[in-house]
Amino acid sequence: MKTHCKPKHVNIESEHFNSPAVHKAFAHGKLAKNEFARLLVRTGEITRREVEIEYLTQDYHKIPVAIEKLNATLTEGIRQRNLDLQPIRQFQRPDGISQKMRTLSKLSPKQQVYEYIAVEALMPLFRAKLLPYQYGSIPGKGQTNGKRRIERILRQKFHGKLDEVKCDVRHAYESVTVECVMRLLHRDIRKNKVLLWFVGACMENYPNGALVIGGYLPTWLFNYVMAYVLRYIMDLEKSRRGKPQKLIAACVCYADDFSLYGRISNLKRAVKRASQWCKEVLGLEIKSLWSISYISSFEDEKAVHKLRKAGAHIRTQGIDMMGYVVYRTYTIIRGKIFVRIRRQFIRAKRALEKLKYVPHWIAYKIMAYFGWLKHSNSSKFKRAYDVYKILRKAKQSISRHSKARNKAKEVYIHERILHAAA
Repeated sequence: MKTHCKPKHVNIESEHFNSPAVHKAFAHGKLAKNEFARLLVRTGEITRREVEIEYLTQDYHKIPVAIEKLNATLTEGIRQRNLDLQPIRQFQRPDGISQKMRTLSKLSPKQQVYEYIAVEALMPLFRAKLLPYQYGSIPGKGQTNGKRRIERILRQKFHGKLDEVKCDVRHAYESVTVECVMRLLHRDIRKNKVLLWFVGACMENYPNGALVIGGYLPTWLFNYVMAYVLRYIMDLEKSRRGKPQKLIAACVCYADDFSLYGRISNLKRAVKRASQWCKEVLGLEIKSLWSISYISSFEDEKAVHKLRKAGAHIRTQGIDMMGYVVYRTYTIIRGKIFVRIRRQFIRAKRALEKLKYVPHWIAYKIMAYFGWLKHSNSSKFKRAYDVYKILRKAKQSISRHSKARNKAKEVYIHERILHAAA
């Protein structure tokens, strides 16, 4: 059996190997956070004021030196088999769309940096095991690409009769135990004992012995476990006249939600067998309440389209996934998200009529929501709500606000430099 992350290529006891991951951990605005700045200040190579000035001016001199010093300290902790991690704080927060209460976790900055090291070390394994139709929390993937794959399945790959079953895992992250993850990792990277110890030591800190929502490493590990589930489902076969036939024709997965395509009888059989296998082998429970869609043909879609043009308010059954509802011939936005988008454009239009400009706090939301309209068939909405006019005014508002903020930032930097010199 092939193994990955061999010690010859993945050596987490080397400062040179860990350096790119540690530098990556401080990217994307992390230096603006006090907890990450304090982590660098503790190295003794830089002061809090110097971190602030270098980050604001984007002129880095001492920050890379402090990161390298931190890298040496963290690597020494790995060599000594002592990570010294702080307990994880958990709290609940309602989901923005569904309003479900999510149990989120706040990891210490030191553990977050360690998890970046772990992910970079495990990347050869992830590249080998993660499947091309997994789109959740993977760089270069995302909702838009997942939506495009569904469109290709409905409009190009299968033109005849097609059914769909959508399933998801109950309490996805909380159900994936550390024991389950380590068992799979021992199977795939059994030769790199140091890496196995390190990943296990990072996860020892997780409450209840399961993956947490909010960590960098758990995101990748959950996709890794889901890859085993999807690979099992896609390999299921039946025998017809002595010849094996696949039960599943196509699949799309976004985090713990996965959509299966084929004949409904085959889909039901595959999901039942997969549910039993997941429960016995991985300890995961696939919800018994499936969403079943009987996808209409192109001819039926065209007939319904004629009725809608005549004034009827009916639609065929579409695939509701990743924030979109995909049909044979067009794509719309999911209802709850569409209501939010419409609300923001109404607010922007009222502000434009009353103030003659769009306030920047509304403009930023307009720019964020425009992607949904751009990647869906929303031409009527764009005309009815003057989307492009509001979008143009929103860009002007953001430009003015950015210039004013940059000017204030320059004044602040100048004052801080003069204060430091005094």
